[in-house]
Amino acid sequence: MKMALAEINGYQMHFEVFGDDGAPALALIHGGLGGGDGARDTINRQAGTLSEAYRCVFYDRRACGGSDTPDEGYGMANCARDLRELLDHLGISKAHILGSSAGGPIAMQFALDHPDLTDTLILINTMTYSQEAQREVRRQELRRLQERIADVGRSAAVEQALSDRFPQMGSDDPERFARIAAENLARIDGIAATQQAYLDIGDSLESRLSELRMPTLVVHGDADSRIPVECGRSLASGIAGAELHVIAGAEHGLMTNEAAGETQRIILDFLRRVSASRTQAAAN
Repeated sequence: MKMALAEINGYQMHFEVFGDDGAPALALIHGGLGGGDGARDTINRQAGTLSEAYRCVFYDRRACGGSDTPDEGYGMANCARDLRELLDHLGISKAHILGSSAGGPIAMQFALDHPDLTDTLILINTMTYSQEAQREVRRQELRRLQERIADVGRSAAVEQALSDRFPQMGSDDPERFARIAAENLARIDGIAATQQAYLDIGDSLESRLSELRMPTLVVHGDADSRIPVECGRSLASGIAGAELHVIAGAEHGLMTNEAAGETQRIILDFLRRVSASRTQAAAN
C-alpha cells in the first residue's frame, strides 16, 4: 500500500494505492458533497478484496478527507482533471473508472473527456444531476446551510448539517462526529463550493450520455432514499449497452453499507466478464 500527499492539479491531494503495480488499474471516486472522511470508508470496505486483482487508486477529492481545500476548481471538468493528473503522477495510462454517488458525475466527465484512458465505467448509486427534483433537493441543502450560517454561525451550522446527513453519528460515535464537524468547519467554503458545482452541472452530462461507448456498469439499490433508483434506471438507459443491476432492499451507500459485499461481487463479475470477452475477441 502506498499513501501519499502530493501536489496534483494545483492542490495537495491525499491518495492511497493498493495492489500490484502491474495489475490493471481501478480508480475509485468517493461520494459526498464536500467534507467528511473522503475515501476512508470505501477503502476500509473495498480495498482488501479489490486489490487482489487490481491496482486500486483511492483519493480524497477537494475539501474532503486528507486533501486540501483550495479556493476554486470544484467544477466537474476540473475535478476530472484532478483524476487525470493523479493517474499521470502514478504512471497509469488506462484505468477502470468507478464513481460512487457524488463521484459518479466526475467519473462520467472523466470518461467523456478521456475515453482513451477509460477502460470501463462503473457508476454506483449515482445520477447525472439533471433531474429537476433532485437538483431542488440540493438547492435546498445549500440554501439551508447558508441560512444557518447567517442565523447561528458557522460552527453550529456545520454541526446541524452533519446531523442532517448522518442522524445517528452524534450518538453512535460522538468522537468521530466532533472530529468531522471541526474539520468541516475549517473547509466550509469548499463544501459550499462543491455543492454549487453540482448544481451547475445542469444537463451537461445528461445530454452527452450517448457519447459514452466503453463497457459500463450501473448499480443501484431500490430502497435508495438519497438518489432514487429511477435515477439509476434512467442513467443506464441513456448509455448504449450499459448493464444495470438493482439490489433489492439496498439503501444509498452501496460501497460501504450492508450491501457492500454484493456490490463488490457485481463489480468483480462485470470486470471479469469484460476481460474474458476481450480475450476471446482477440483470439478470434
